[in-house]
Amino acid sequence: MERNALVAVAISIAILLLYYEVLLPRLYPPPPKLAQPELAAPGEGGEADSGAVRETEPAPFESAPPAAAAAAIVNAPEVTVETDLYTAVFTAAGGRLRSLSLKRYPTTTKPDSPPLEMVIPGANGQLPLGLELRGAQTIGDAGALYEIRGGPLKLQGDEEGTLVLAWQADGVDLEKRLRFKGNEYPIHLEVVPAQLPSGTKRLDLDWVKGIPPAHGTQQTGVFQGVIALVNNKLEHKNFPDLEKGENLKGPVGWVGYGSTYFLSAIVPDNGENMDLWLRFQGNTANARVLAPLEGPQPLAFELYLGPKDTEDLEAAGHGLQKAIDLGYFTFIAIPMLQVLRLLHYLTGNWGVAIILLTVAVKVLFIPLTQKSFVSMRQMQKLQPQMQQLRERLKDSPEQMNKEIMELYRRHKVNPLSGCLPMLLQIPVFVGLYNALNNAIELRHAPFMLWITDLSSPDRLGSLPLPFVDPPGIPVLTIIMGLSMLVQQWMTPAAGDPMQQRMMMIMPVIFTFMFINFPAGLVLYWLVNNVLTIAQQYVMLRRADK
Repeated sequence: MERNALVAVAISIAILLLYYEVLLPRLYPPPPKLAQPELAAPGEGGEADSGAVRETEPAPFESAPPAAAAAAIVNAPEVTVETDLYTAVFTAAGGRLRSLSLKRYPTTTKPDSPPLEMVIPGANGQLPLGLELRGAQTIGDAGALYEIRGGPLKLQGDEEGTLVLAWQADGVDLEKRLRFKGNEYPIHLEVVPAQLPSGTKRLDLDWVKGIPPAHGTQQTGVFQGVIALVNNKLEHKNFPDLEKGENLKGPVGWVGYGSTYFLSAIVPDNGENMDLWLRFQGNTANARVLAPLEGPQPLAFELYLGPKDTEDLEAAGHGLQKAIDLGYFTFIAIPMLQVLRLLHYLTGNWGVAIILLTVAVKVLFIPLTQKSFVSMRQMQKLQPQMQQLRERLKDSPEQMNKEIMELYRRHKVNPLSGCLPMLLQIPVFVGLYNALNNAIELRHAPFMLWITDLSSPDRLGSLPLPFVDPPGIPVLTIIMGLSMLVQQWMTPAAGDPMQQRMMMIMPVIFTFMFINFPAGLVLYWLVNNVLTIAQQYVMLRRADK
């Protein structure tokens, strides 16, 4: 096999490796190993314990409450808070957030689908907003029965309401005060320690989340692990990074759990002296805010459980919009999203908006594409002479390269002029790709015919096929692959015949890669291919004339 053919094979293999080893694990991280949760060791999460506080190694998980306490809180009172955006349920058992469902985001595309649930209990039934008091002894509220003051609440528009969860035990008098607003996602939380055991130095606030085995891909997008803003730097932690736990030194901006489309975060009002303890254990994730106590001073936080919508996150403040990862070309992706929203406003269909946006980008790059096409046509005309030089000087590589460069100079052909326009387009294509892959507007957005969700892979029917998950026929992806084949066949060939045949394999590779991609991305790539084919047809007709 000739050297160019080997190069083509190497490129194909490299693309496959890149897909399997880099892109696929990022888009679809492997599920965590399901293991039996470890019981907290003495001094690490029990109800009480004597001994020194381990400042850098707090308990990764609370233990289950003692049997007597557990029996007492089985039928613990609950209170509901309903706003324009969500319905939240708090339980007196430990003063926890038991449920928060988003009214505007159904779980599935079915008409009778319930609102999306943002609270998933941990392996032992752990829920968010657990507290532990650290000092000469460790006291947790896992088995505490809080008193509910206020509620239920039903808030609309600018209406505000307050709910108080009070914990009173031996040496402990503490309140969790929660303030809600009818038209906002953030919930203001204030922990007011009126009385604490002697020697209490620190308060730990837990944010626990159970991780479903499927990582919630169809409901919330791909689970992205823990996202935290620490020392004004964005930290991403996922499996298996946190299997042994990790302490992040503050100041803490915020910490939470992200998926493609949703974010659950806790934001300290002043995290200057706070640290974080993070851990994944079994199918439970734990993010613990470590807050030093200075007397009976209240500690204030904001809770955000809602969509990764740019406007909502910016309105919430604290830099939460940084949780939307649009890659290195964010400065391109954000304008693309804005244009996409404008086109949807004009058309009322996100699929049509994607088509129009792709057309606009294609028109923008017509001059560059024309220049690249002309260069490849010039290179194609020189192929017979280059082949003669390769055969005549095959035993003298240096002389062959010199003669080829002289051939380029004599015919005023720049071998890089065909690649440079394509390189200039890559940032725009990557930015558009990231914009479409992270736009929550595409979640459950229908297009036409069998495509009822642009954020999920397109499937027609339920026929099980190899490498296709969920089952069904990926019709749009197959059409996209055929369009790539036509495009490759129409592209002016600038290499040797063997290399040309190898390049015809690329559509098959890309089709295989795109099988499980969201339909919105496949639609964009298909439209781009069709426009390229039309453009090549016009340019070939002009060149023939």
